[in-house]
Amino acid sequence: MGIIGLEKPHSLTQSLWTAEQIRVGERQAAASCGMAMFELMTRAGLAVFELARARWPHARHWWVFTGGGNNGGDGYVVARLARAAGIRVQLVQMGDPGRLSGDAATARDHYRADGGAIESLNALQGTPDLIIDALLGTGLSGNVRESALGHIRQINQTQAPVLAVDVPSGLCADTGRILGAAVEAGVTLSFVGLKPGLLTGRGPDVTGQVLLASLGIQPRLQQTPVASLMQWEPLRRQLPRRRRGAHKGEAGRLLVAGGNAGMNGAIRLAGEAALRCATGLVRLLSHPEHAHLLNLQRPELMTAVFPECDDWHWGDALVLGPGLGRDAWARGLFEAAYEAGIAAKLPMVIDADGLWWLARGRDELPLTDNRVLTPHPGEAAMLLGCKTAEVEADRLAAVRAIQQQYGGVVVLKGAGSLIADEQHVRLCHYGNPGMASGGMGDVLSGIIGAFMAQGLTPIHAASVAVCLHGLAGDRAATDGGMLGLLASDLFSPLRSLINQDDEHDNKHSDPDACR
Repeated sequence: MGIIGLEKPHSLTQSLWTAEQIRVGERQAAASCGMAMFELMTRAGLAVFELARARWPHARHWWVFTGGGNNGGDGYVVARLARAAGIRVQLVQMGDPGRLSGDAATARDHYRADGGAIESLNALQGTPDLIIDALLGTGLSGNVRESALGHIRQINQTQAPVLAVDVPSGLCADTGRILGAAVEAGVTLSFVGLKPGLLTGRGPDVTGQVLLASLGIQPRLQQTPVASLMQWEPLRRQLPRRRRGAHKGEAGRLLVAGGNAGMNGAIRLAGEAALRCATGLVRLLSHPEHAHLLNLQRPELMTAVFPECDDWHWGDALVLGPGLGRDAWARGLFEAAYEAGIAAKLPMVIDADGLWWLARGRDELPLTDNRVLTPHPGEAAMLLGCKTAEVEADRLAAVRAIQQQYGGVVVLKGAGSLIADEQHVRLCHYGNPGMASGGMGDVLSGIIGAFMAQGLTPIHAASVAVCLHGLAGDRAATDGGMLGLLASDLFSPLRSLINQDDEHDNKHSDPDACR
């Protein structure tokens, strides 16, 4: 029943379930091994208590916030264990404690029988050393009610570390949407299985470090996960390998098309990213105005101009869209490149304004599964004909909808990037806020194109590339800080990571995480 961090690959952290799947699965798993549900609640409370004691050993004054459901029952178990360990506990029950029922009521009665008191929000005194958030749990569906807002505000305004039980109160466990307001936790301990909302959308803003306690029953879950969590260690084994006698032609040829007048930076970033990911040859097809400038500082890049160049069969893969624009020249390049790519059955990455042209021609353009689309939330909304807020409200639904409508593989970028093919959704938990800067998406499109040019399938290329891109951003931020991080700062760590023989997740796992 150990506690597992996400930094190290583990079979228990590879799957993501909805809150309802976990609720049903808990009952089925408990029944299959003859366990009462109250025993499961006791295990959950014990896991929280043990984590709190290990992480904050000097915390002698705890505030424990409990709500009306089983999440609140977990809080009562934690509070009882803390008092037994000699810790000063102030427990606040949201709502009437007398209205608790089932296992939560049993946990409340045990707490009271051991001398524990239940206090009002106004009775809290001093500043605690630790706050336990067991207010709302995973059952919340609509926006947080007014009665809970005061408790959430109190938690967020208090200068003390916060440990969230299963999910920070106010966060939708399935989507990562904040339901009006949410507790800002430093650590979240999820039970039985990870929920996608902890790791995508607004989830990373409020969860802090995410840990998992299986409570000893996850292997008995019978549901099919809604998504899987990607880890770099197994993915890096899919990186293309070169034989000792290899020549550059064997390492793939990538054509990158875009770079309209005044937008040469995007195509330049995509091209060098592809080179840094071991593509043998990269050619940039761009506007005549600046094609001769693109390789001045990176002479290894080849250049060509559109419409003069029509050698569409040169490449093994095509990246279409970085810096493309939306004028007549852009339309001509998009249509020529897209049609040639379809005819030659080239694997394609479509990004940036390439997605805009794709959306405009969705009823006329032929579809292919041999491509990767890489929208950010705004571009995803354009592809779906909805608002960006609707995409962010349910990112899993959005990435599935784009895949169903456009085929191929879809990468929905952002915090907790999602990758969907026809069968499955994968989630990447690498990356950091410093990567919210211009050109990061162009670098990603170049990385994906690089691996497709070297022979990886679209789903494998996208999966490896998204994780590699996030890890390179993390390493660049570690070296120089998140603020001011540039897309080109990823080039050096990209090269380092694809040449690394040891295992990143083992080497860089959090030493503070309980195992």
